[in-house]
Amino acid sequence: MKQDDILVKNGVLYIYDDYEEAVFKFTGMGKGNYCEIKFRGEKPYKAECTTDIATQAYLGGEIITKEEYERY
Repeated sequence: MKQDDILVKNGVLYIYDDYEEAVFKFTGMGKGNYCEIKFRGEKPYKAECTTDIATQAYLGGEIITKEEYERY
């Protein structure tokens, strides 16, 4: 799976989910079970990676760059 490869290699994965219109920051293992969720123009907040919104984004979202995540 491409997402897993990027997460293992880089320790971080950024994803855009067009359904939720949000961006996500997933961190590698050993850094907690949380991801950051950010809606356009808002500050990011932490959520458990096992929530429906995070799982759906991880499985079906578009991989983006750190810069795209920060601009969102």
